[in-house]
Amino acid sequence: MNERLSPRIRRLRAIAGLAFRFLLPILGLGGALWFAFFHFPDAYNPFTPPDLREPPNLLTSLKLRGLANEYAICTSVVKAAGAKTRQSSIASRAEGCGMERGLRLEQSRISYGGSFDLTCPATAALLMWERHVVEPAAREHLGTEVTRIRHAGTYACRNVNHSASGRRSGHAAANAIDIAGFDLADGRRITLLADWGKDTDKGRFLAEVRDGACGLFPMVLGPDYNALHADHFHFEMSRWGICR
Repeated sequence: MNERLSPRIRRLRAIAGLAFRFLLPILGLGGALWFAFFHFPDAYNPFTPPDLREPPNLLTSLKLRGLANEYAICTSVVKAAGAKTRQSSIASRAEGCGMERGLRLEQSRISYGGSFDLTCPATAALLMWERHVVEPAAREHLGTEVTRIRHAGTYACRNVNHSASGRRSGHAAANAIDIAGFDLADGRRITLLADWGKDTDKGRFLAEVRDGACGLFPMVLGPDYNALHADHFHFEMSRWGICR
């Protein structure tokens, strides 16, 4: 009897061993996720929305992209940062153009010379960039404050690189902004066309604000990318990333 049962027992033991090998990592992952949800600080908890007032970390870009399908949460995040916005949309009959539901940024920590429309996640990333990248970089390299960020627009129903065919630009969905320069409190002005790549205070400032944007926006393009970006940075909340 024992001899007839021993192969069955061996098979059961083998099955139990395999189940244990696969089940243990799953239980471990579940425990880690449970611990992260209840015990990690919000800034390092991937399940909580970003606080734009807190310095960015390795999870910030992921958190910002996670706001794409969470409009109510995203607008509350932007509001908590102190920006003045209102709900906005852009209608378009052209395929791939328009913005169903976004924000009009009316007032921020730094002036943009007027209001503009942008998707909520891109707005959130821009506000973090102002606070945690532009402002400290200006103090460090220029010894003054930035009073205005000059941009070349957010929404434009067009293809990438203004081509006649191909995929739509991030601007077609108001999911991108082009930054052309900065006005300083001491009266100076910085432009990418005049100051990019130079070993000067202005050049180092531009390099730092570009590098800082790469940790917030998945796509950051500038003069090092191609000639079409010689005079501006392109910041976009894209699905795939590049920092050039």
